[in-house]
This record gives sequence, structure tokens and C-alpha cells, in this order.
Amino acid sequence: MEEGTKTLVFKDSNLVSKSNSIIEASYKLGLVEQKVIATIASNISPSDKDFQTYTLSVKEFTVLTGSKARSMYSDMERIVKNLMQPFSFINSEGKKTTIAWLSKATYNTGEGTVTVRFDPDLKPFFLLLNEKFTRYRLGNIIRLRSSYSIRLFELLKSYEGLTERTFTLDDLRSKLGVGDKYPKWINFRQRILDHAMKEIGEKTDIVFEYTTIKKGPSINAVKFKIRSNPNVKIKNEVIENKVSKVVENDEVLEIQKLGQEMGLKLSKKVISAWLQYGRENVVTLMESIRYKSSVDNPIGYISSVLPKLKENEVSEEAENDIIQKVVRQVIIEHIPKKKVHKIDMLPDWQIQLNAIETFSKFMTDAEALDLWNKKGKEITNEINEQRFKMIH
Repeated sequence: MEEGTKTLVFKDSNLVSKSNSIIEASYKLGLVEQKVIATIASNISPSDKDFQTYTLSVKEFTVLTGSKARSMYSDMERIVKNLMQPFSFINSEGKKTTIAWLSKATYNTGEGTVTVRFDPDLKPFFLLLNEKFTRYRLGNIIRLRSSYSIRLFELLKSYEGLTERTFTLDDLRSKLGVGDKYPKWINFRQRILDHAMKEIGEKTDIVFEYTTIKKGPSINAVKFKIRSNPNVKIKNEVIENKVSKVVENDEVLEIQKLGQEMGLKLSKKVISAWLQYGRENVVTLMESIRYKSSVDNPIGYISSVLPKLKENEVSEEAENDIIQKVVRQVIIEHIPKKKVHKIDMLPDWQIQLNAIETFSKFMTDAEALDLWNKKGKEITNEINEQRFKMIH
């Protein structure tokens, strides 16, 4: 990996922030190209003053995008080269603009990686945003299989809070980059709108319905009704604040507040270092030692354990912390709602799902199952003993 580059991190929880002006622009971009752009954008920190250079693992990207193409390595070389080519789009002011997505794209032969960096002219669209913009979790679009679905998701997501949005048919075709394809309404509806409605509803945190508006005998516009999807749990938010409000990163503030509750004064530098291992890992580890007096140096402990969680090298001490998290979760979920004199013992099968789900955040599914098989009875006994003590 080149000096000064960062490894591109692929996580469903990564936040993609885009200026609404680039979301509203008319341009055509392929499926994988859109995912590359979104993934790079999701690695930008609100505190970044300039674009960073990232190393993208082709193999990891192939797995996360669900691609089975045997030519993915050569395809990726072609894709990043395409992203370096200037393209024209109509900006929010109606002006034709020519720009390139990437200023650097190096295919590292033999390493299975690509080194990429956004073109500096994209700063107004992705960095230090000072106008309305939309934020969503990367997990919303990374598994979509249609480039039109991704574009339509972003267009509707930017209006999610307003519940309705209407496009003229010509404007919608232009924004989706359809060009001359599917000139007949029935084909456009079936191949793009109906397909996107099904895919977005199954894989993202919004759902939509649409109706047509006619002008004479012809369809002139499409009206979308947008609402949150209760069946997909990916936390998202649409941001319409100035940059001064954006820089105070949600996750940093959350960790600072939790630290204050634990009596820890955490600098943003320390928190940023922790967050590279994932918010869930940081919060879980902090909660696991919250009431543990045996940890003399909580900040040092967390800093040393997090890399092991990231690499699935869970120490015995960290393993015990994770088990205690399961114990607390289950006990809280089964606290009697009223005073009782007797409680039923919880069977291990009732605890197993919760335990394996928590273990899997820190290790592979196979390792999580193996840990349950080794510690399941012990965990069940501890939970039941603590619940029994609660009423005596």
C-alpha cells in the first residue's frame, strides 16, 4: 500500500453524505461505479479538510457487492479508469458542468487492490458541505443490483421527510441517466420503476409508491409517495444543516457522552482512533467495563482491546466482557414487570439467539457458534442465578 493511503472500510453502517446538488444532477453512472463512489464517500470524515487517498480491496468489494464475475479484477481496472474520465452533467443551477469523479486511480497489479482519490473539484459535493445534503447508510445501496435503483433511492431519500415528490417524466429519465432506453412508458415502468420499487422496498430503509399524472392522453409526470421502511433496520437520516452543525459527528458526541457517564474525559482524537474499529465495538466494550472496578485504566484497556476485536483475535478477557454483555442484555429483557415471589428459569434455547447474535459482532459466525457451544450452559446458569437473586 502506498505511503499516506488509507484502507477503504466497507461497513453497512458507514455514512454516505452527498450534496443535494449532485444528487439532483443529471448524469449516467454504472452500477459498480456508483457503489465505488458511495463507498469512498462513506469513508470521508466530517473533520477532513481535503480528500484522502484510499486503497480499495477488489476481492472484498466483490464479496460485498455480491458480484460473481470471474473478470472482476480486470473489470475493476476498467471501472476506475472510467471514473477518471471527464463527464458532463447539469448542476442544480441548470449549468452544464464537466468534471471527473477521480483524480487518481491506480490498479495495483498482483496486489488485488486499487488506489483511488476523489477529484478536488468534487469538494463542494462531498466535503465540508455548506448546503443541503442527504446522509444515508452505505448498507442501503451496496446490495442493490440496478444502477437505476441506486439513483432513485438517493433522489427519494433526499425528500424522505416531505413524503411526496413529483418529477416530470422527462426530468426523471434525465436524472436516472436512462437516455434513449425504454422509450415506451410500459417498458420504462416495468424495467425501471417497478423493479426499483421492489428492490428498494426489500433492501433499503424507505419504501415508495407512485402514481402517474397525464397531460392529455400522454403521461407527463410521476408522483412518488415515500415513507420509512419498518422491515429494514438501517439507521439513516437526512441532513439539512450548515457545516458547523455537521462537524460535530454524531458518533463522537455519543461516545463522549457515554465517557462522561463513566467518569472518563475523552478527547475527539482518542474517540476517532477508537471509531475506526466500529461504533458498535466501542460502545459494547465501554458498557462491558462500566461497572468493573478491576479495570484501573479504562482508556488504555479499550485502546488495547479494540484492535483485537477488529481482527477477530478476541482475548479471553475480552471474551468474558462480551459474555457479560449477553448476560446483562438477557436479564434486562426479562426483568419482571411487577413484584413476584418466584420466577421461571430461562432455558438455554431462549438465550442462544441473543448470545450468538452478540458474539457475531466480534467474531465469525462459526466462532460465535463455537463459543456458545463451549459457554452456553455457563451463561444460562449465570443468568438464572442473577435473576433468582433479584427477588431475594
